[in-house]
Amino acid sequence: MAKSPATFVRQATGLTKQISGLEALGMALSGMGLLYVFNATVFTPAFYPDANPLVGPLIGLLLILPVAGMYALFSIAMPRTGGDYVWTSRVLSSGTGFVVNFSLTLLALSVIGSVSPWISQWSLSPMFYDLGILQNNASYISLANYLNTSTPTFWIAAVVIVATGVVVAGSTRLSGAIVKYWTVIAIIIGIIFVATVLSAGNGTFITNFNALYNNATDTNAYQAVITEGQANYGSYPGIPPVLSTTTLAAGALGLLGYLGFYYPAYFAGEVKQNRRSQILSQVGGSVIFMIFVSLIFAAIYFSEGPAFVNAIAGLWLIGAGNPYPSIPLASGLSMFWTQNVALVVLFNLAFAATIIVMFVSELFVLSRNIFAWSFDRILPSTFASINSRTRTPVNAVVVMMVASLIYLYISIFNTSYLSVLFSYGTAGTFLAFIFVAVAAIVYPYRRKDLFMSASDEGAKKKYAGVPLITILGVLSLVVSVYVVYALVSPAIGGPTFNNVLLYGIIPTFALGAVIYVVAYAARRGQNIDLNLISKEIPPE
Repeated sequence: MAKSPATFVRQATGLTKQISGLEALGMALSGMGLLYVFNATVFTPAFYPDANPLVGPLIGLLLILPVAGMYALFSIAMPRTGGDYVWTSRVLSSGTGFVVNFSLTLLALSVIGSVSPWISQWSLSPMFYDLGILQNNASYISLANYLNTSTPTFWIAAVVIVATGVVVAGSTRLSGAIVKYWTVIAIIIGIIFVATVLSAGNGTFITNFNALYNNATDTNAYQAVITEGQANYGSYPGIPPVLSTTTLAAGALGLLGYLGFYYPAYFAGEVKQNRRSQILSQVGGSVIFMIFVSLIFAAIYFSEGPAFVNAIAGLWLIGAGNPYPSIPLASGLSMFWTQNVALVVLFNLAFAATIIVMFVSELFVLSRNIFAWSFDRILPSTFASINSRTRTPVNAVVVMMVASLIYLYISIFNTSYLSVLFSYGTAGTFLAFIFVAVAAIVYPYRRKDLFMSASDEGAKKKYAGVPLITILGVLSLVVSVYVVYALVSPAIGGPTFNNVLLYGIIPTFALGAVIYVVAYAARRGQNIDLNLISKEIPPE
């Protein structure tokens, strides 16, 4: 059915179905970051010292599954570029849809800005430090210290952001191939890491730590870390209990790792065999992530020793007594399991590669959102243009790159960027999910015409007369409210959360509202009513 040019920029998006199910899965898993498990062994014990970190991924999965199911079902019912922007604007209102999706987009871009410094500071710097210790090379250690400073951190991250943007703007096929094959490579590296860690065991780790730390001036350095962590931070002396309110609250932190599961929803119009691909990538991807992270986390936790993991994580958080010069990621600490230089380099660089490929996934996905806003005439139509050679929305990608660089600059020169990443990114995202959940709940009733006309029968499935998408919406609403509450309460948000809320989250949503109001007024002056976009689904 032809669409009115007064409603949409064109009668067809110009995007083509080039993305396979495995590539969609790769986009989701790359957005989550499989090898971020190396830092998870620090974050959970540091921010939730009384929580059991071994069950965190499972709690996270149980919480995220209804949300992933909701997104997958909506993606099947309305497989269009823009995902939740299209759904919430068609079910609730065009303004609500834009503000929700705009906020989710900026929140995801803030993650690029917050995470990109890790390439230099948490991957390259630890790698050269490890090489300096293993090869007794002072120049490597000097380089490691330099890579921890602001200037190289900024420029390395900026180059990576621009390079990944060029890849996304240049080729959909290349972007899909990168995330697909990296997913396979990351799993292989994870297997190699586990084999290395388990074959060495806790005894080898202790021996090497005592021998290599501080030129072996402290032959009992391992136990000293545990003692200092318990004395100065109150780190847990063993494995924390599974059943505790703190462990449940830590599940909210575990959800940070799953953010990225919903990325395939934003390019559903470009996916081959969309129904199968959405279930595989969003629901299946979340399950794969949980299994992968749980196995590697357990190997690290027991091979370092629970008391040691808890202590060194706490010392890093308070910035006192941490015996490792950077964050004690498992990839950096790998030199205490093996002196094989090739393996130590591999594990450290794999952490950087995880970040880089995540940028490919995020810039690809988020450019589709700005494309959708432009296609619906909220933004200038230039951002909905498709390059005739690459068949990609180049202008939209460029905007995402610029926004990412702005967030990068903020994160480099704001030492509280970790709290921003967690409190702003995670809490803000689940605040937006609340609106998506409401849309899912009322969708079969408020837009019965769209619900009944969905071409996929699975999108209309009911249980006891209640639409499945409504059930998933209710569960997602409960989860989203819980996550926001959990992040307000614990140490991860702490006393700074109110500032993050007032100066980060609220302005993000407010900025989206202002942009929409300005666009609405401007289009009314051109005799274009943006309310019309909520009347029909955009073309493919």
